[in-house]
Amino acid sequence: MKRSLGARRFLYPLPVLMVGTYDENGRPDVCNVGWGGICCSEPPCVMLGLHPSRQTLANIRKTQAFTVSIPSASQEVVADYLGCVTAKVTPDKFEKSGLHAAPSECVNAPVIEEFKLTLECKVVKMEQFGSHIQVMGQIMNTLADEEILNEEGGVDIAKLDPILVDPSADTYHRVGECVGKIFHDGLAMKE
Repeated sequence: MKRSLGARRFLYPLPVLMVGTYDENGRPDVCNVGWGGICCSEPPCVMLGLHPSRQTLANIRKTQAFTVSIPSASQEVVADYLGCVTAKVTPDKFEKSGLHAAPSECVNAPVIEEFKLTLECKVVKMEQFGSHIQVMGQIMNTLADEEILNEEGGVDIAKLDPILVDPSADTYHRVGECVGKIFHDGLAMKE
């Protein structure tokens, strides 16, 4: 029997997204964002839900660009720190994180060298909805460390070892085992 929980924010799995921007002085800033994901295939786009109080949102409005990186489980502490501290109060939070930034070659946003997978995005749409601003960014390029690639040139999720969020318990988790192949395993039921 199912129990009604009301309108809750339970969607699984939910990735940890590290959003990189430049502030008005060209200083890199990174924010841990819990609401976001791929929203379009052609052109490839990502959608973020950002609270209006976030410095990251102010930066995106100015530069019209951002990067989205996926931290590995070994980077959980620094990823969480970058979500706990705002650049509005701690302007040197990026320096304190110990991470290093390089300029993107595609957009006006920083690429964080320690994160193994990064999407370089330009803003295509921003819209207020409820408590958050929905930011849609077109993915202009994807950067991946060689060490996380599989033989076909795609990302090996086990090597990336991304962090997932459990919004009902406010905890971080790792990805589990592979259980099947997309748009393949279900074909057996067509017969």
